[in-house]
Amino acid sequence: MYARLERTPDSAFYAACIPRDWHGMGLPRFYNCGGRSQVINTFFSLLEAHHAQPEDSYLSPDKLYALVDLDLGPERMPDGYVYATTEDVHAALYSNGLLNADLDSRHRIWTTALVHKEAFFVLPGIDRAWRTDSVPFLNGGPLVLRDVHVEAARRLEKDADLAGNFATLVARLKRFAVEGLDCSSPSGLGDSWLAAALRASTDGYELIVRALLAVAKIKPIWGQVEPDPGLNSSLSPEVYREQLVLKIGQEIARLDPARHSLTGFFSWLKQHR
Repeated sequence: MYARLERTPDSAFYAACIPRDWHGMGLPRFYNCGGRSQVINTFFSLLEAHHAQPEDSYLSPDKLYALVDLDLGPERMPDGYVYATTEDVHAALYSNGLLNADLDSRHRIWTTALVHKEAFFVLPGIDRAWRTDSVPFLNGGPLVLRDVHVEAARRLEKDADLAGNFATLVARLKRFAVEGLDCSSPSGLGDSWLAAALRASTDGYELIVRALLAVAKIKPIWGQVEPDPGLNSSLSPEVYREQLVLKIGQEIARLDPARHSLTGFFSWLKQHR
């Protein structure tokens, strides 16, 4: 069963993100346990089973971690955990979408810095993952990251989940040092983000994209990515995306931990393993 959970696309992506300096040192193992609430419940169930019969357990509790999607709404943690909700966890872990320094060593359940893992597939610069290969296609043409960001911003206005969690997401955006965002409504947020993107410097653009991807869903857009139709690929779009995601993970693994939240997570984990 565990081998099957380790072979899921989610597990394979995060395993591909492990920095090269981990290799040969006992790599982290990833097991996909379902959605966010299922992962949290599984984490605590494993601990309870271990403590009930520690002599029969192969688990090392101090080496057990959970990584869950941030998502749009908060998830409550079980009573007794050091943070009350996933939103509290995110606030403690990240500023400007990057890992804070001097983190509490009691962190065992981590949220992603961005709303879903698909957001990591479209961060600025990640197109280095396919520059020496065939370019992915989206909406009938080569995938352009800025076009994806624009589409994500324009979709904010009609996102019912965003509207239903808008107060939470406004508070989340305050953890990003981005000026000029209109947080009075979803439509105002999308329009003001587009205006801010036009005047942003390179570094400023990276920051406002991280802010956008902390509240905007990329999964529906990413689900339309396909191979270049001119290449007559034998791969289905789904299999093509799975292979592309592994290349993206390998590119992330090369990045400075100070400039990417996932390599920052692994850097922290390496010190506490």
